[in-house]
Amino acid sequence: MTLVRTLLILFSLIVVSLSTLSPLVSEARAESSFTFAFAGDTGQYSGSFANSAASLQALPPGLTFFVDVGDISYNGTSNGFPATGNEVFWCNFVKTNIQPNLGPNFPWIQVVGNHEDGNSTFAKDGYIDAFTSPNCLPKPAGIGFIPSTAGCADASVYSGCYGREGYWDFPVGQPLARFIMVAGSEKIGNGTTAGYNYCPLSACNNLNFDKRWNWLKGVIDQAKAGGEWVIVFDHKPCLSPDLATSCEGNGTFNGHNPAAQMWNLFFSEGVDLVINGHAHLHARSKQLTCLGPTEPSSASLTSVVYSPSCVADDGSDNVYTRGKGVVNVIDGAFSQTDDQINFTRPATSYFATAMSARYSPTPSSHVCCLVNGSPTDMNSGIGFGEITVTADQLSYTWQMSLETRFIGSQSPTFSDTFVIRNDQPGQSSTLFGGIGGFLNENWIISIATAAALSIPVIILRIRIAGRKHRQPLP
Repeated sequence: MTLVRTLLILFSLIVVSLSTLSPLVSEARAESSFTFAFAGDTGQYSGSFANSAASLQALPPGLTFFVDVGDISYNGTSNGFPATGNEVFWCNFVKTNIQPNLGPNFPWIQVVGNHEDGNSTFAKDGYIDAFTSPNCLPKPAGIGFIPSTAGCADASVYSGCYGREGYWDFPVGQPLARFIMVAGSEKIGNGTTAGYNYCPLSACNNLNFDKRWNWLKGVIDQAKAGGEWVIVFDHKPCLSPDLATSCEGNGTFNGHNPAAQMWNLFFSEGVDLVINGHAHLHARSKQLTCLGPTEPSSASLTSVVYSPSCVADDGSDNVYTRGKGVVNVIDGAFSQTDDQINFTRPATSYFATAMSARYSPTPSSHVCCLVNGSPTDMNSGIGFGEITVTADQLSYTWQMSLETRFIGSQSPTFSDTFVIRNDQPGQSSTLFGGIGGFLNENWIISIATAAALSIPVIILRIRIAGRKHRQPLP
């Protein structure tokens, strides 16, 4: 028995030692954090050159990466220039303006928008592959981008699906969040192919759409199962409080709008945050569970029907609870000041706050902003979103880089902050669920514990066998 006691003590010490080391890993993950920034519609053509420079220079030190959510430069046919050939000018412009604050190798991540979704012949204001080329702003090292398995036939040989479809987990190794980029409703390639839609076969009856739908569902579900925050970047929003942005889905397929179907997937799979550009303003939605009682028609400004039952949290206290619905942020005012809020549009009722950077808003009520659902006149301007990620919450701040509209020195200036709190327990609340979760996350301890418990049984069997062997024959 002395041997048994010695072995039990030895294995107990191993288990205790491992159990004191393992929580250090969990605590390190729980205490880790990082901050990234993002915006869409970043262009620096002649009419917005100074605005874009101001926003680039305002990006603060300490950021982990920046995500450009499409409509990158506008230096093409929109402003009287050739469709392509100006991409390197934009890339050098970015590097010149961010390097003093962020250094020479700052990760700049790019998502395709409709102004660069063609190819070298059909693009409007640049081609996405030229922006992501090794000579421009290539795929950042260390991000760990995983391209879509649905296949991006139009992609270049050096970028794969980067800029179109894929995801990255961050931090690499012990991720807190999964970032997914999609090219919703974009016609990348010849300018006419409806290739980037996400819709189940049962709805749209299209195999290509279904393939992308299943890829997107799979990467969302995988991240949710791992306890990661899920943040989606897509240039075009389905809901918007502005004058002209609709739920664009490249048409109607089998009676359904693919853009609305993709949003149904965000709701059903529990996406935490969707980030868009395209509308040239800032807007932050309420926490939503649906788009309304009817599916919005593709490219229709009037098809959205507001329903209070779709609102899980109106966002008036700037605090959301994870898992109750999807929060949508539109940041398309990095350099653009030409959009306005439509206060009478049904879709506007789905937003908690919004801001136009236009110098002189002209719609009815003549005000710039929406605050807690009410039109409010304030100073406003261009800028970008900034989010700090921890295991416990996503913390958002609208960062204004330049005021573009003044209504008086004593008037308040627009601002927006919110948090999504992770109030859900990470493990099962039951005794056996808690034990199972602990052992699953601490597999080394599980092995050591199993070994420690099995040793006495093995020794006891050996001793019994030995006694039987020594018994005298009758």
